[in-house]
Amino acid sequence: MGGVMGKPFSLVRTLLWRVLFSWWMKPIEKPDDVTGLTPTQVRLVQESWKVILLHKRQNGFLIFRILFTDYPMTKRLFKGIDKVDPEQYEKTTSMRAHVTRFINSFDTFMECLEEPDALKTLLYDTGKAHLRHNTKPEHFDDLEVVMMKSLKAVLGQKFTESVEGAWRTAFAFFIVHLKLGVTEALRGREKKDTSVVGKE
Repeated sequence: MGGVMGKPFSLVRTLLWRVLFSWWMKPIEKPDDVTGLTPTQVRLVQESWKVILLHKRQNGFLIFRILFTDYPMTKRLFKGIDKVDPEQYEKTTSMRAHVTRFINSFDTFMECLEEPDALKTLLYDTGKAHLRHNTKPEHFDDLEVVMMKSLKAVLGQKFTESVEGAWRTAFAFFIVHLKLGVTEALRGREKKDTSVVGKE
């Protein structure tokens, strides 16, 4: 009787040990030394970005609508947009072009997530290039807020805590190097302006 009753308990004990052992032996993912992202976080970011790309034009305009609604002063960074009716954004050639460039640039960031050093350089160069739009370092902080809000709107229930955490880690990396680029460009312009004034 005891032997018969003991078999279920023995089975339970064996299964319990297997679960505990498999958990203990499960490899802990190491964040990348450059981006701070784990392989799983890279996958989550890339997979959720693919959802954005399913309707990239529509979602691109969504991102800019949120930007202009929450940060109306940023309209000044886009030539002529401050005079355009929000309902006419999709019909504005310059706005359509900027949305396309933005989505394509971000798509390149996604493709380079597994090439951290290349991505770091790309982000720096992108930030530097934005000086011609009179972009300031703090504008990239606004971009993070807008993108997180946009991702939540598009992904809905798929915007889980894990996905959100992965994107926040990615943006922590993105923003640092975008800011470095535009800050360096600003210093260069200020130095050039000072030099011109000195010659006068």
